[in-house]
Amino acid sequence: MNEPVLPHGEVRVRESGDGPYGQEIVAGSHRWSADEPTGLGGHDSGPSPYDMLLAALGACTSMTLRM
Repeated sequence: MNEPVLPHGEVRVRESGDGPYGQEIVAGSHRWSADEPTGLGGHDSGPSPYDMLLAALGACTSMTLRM
């Protein structure tokens, strides 16, 4: 897919078509997937939204301490 890079601060989330919960996420030039684990009916094609939230909070904390 040859899509334009999103401006800073914009994020796009849309269904990926990979199972009932799979999502495609785009932020700037970065692209990744989100999904639910197989035990919750997903295909585990990416981290769950809860895992991404925990990762975002961890990264923010670590970067803030570095600053």
